[in-house]
Amino acid sequence: MAEKCTEHNTECESPLHKQHLCYIVSQGFHLSDEQEYKGIVENPEFKCRHCGHVAKSDKSLCKPAKL
Repeated sequence: MAEKCTEHNTECESPLHKQHLCYIVSQGFHLSDEQEYKGIVENPEFKCRHCGHVAKSDKSLCKPAKL
């Protein structure tokens, strides 16, 4: 099982990678916009197989797996 990491997945080839949790957390988003961050991670339905972050939407993760 992957642990949460603070660096973003440099191997992610998605054109939407800058919207993935690993990327936005590496940029400090969870600190600068705490309310929006909570909206992304509350009531998670998916977990990233790369970084371990959880999110409500699979679109917020590089390698989502259903919880």
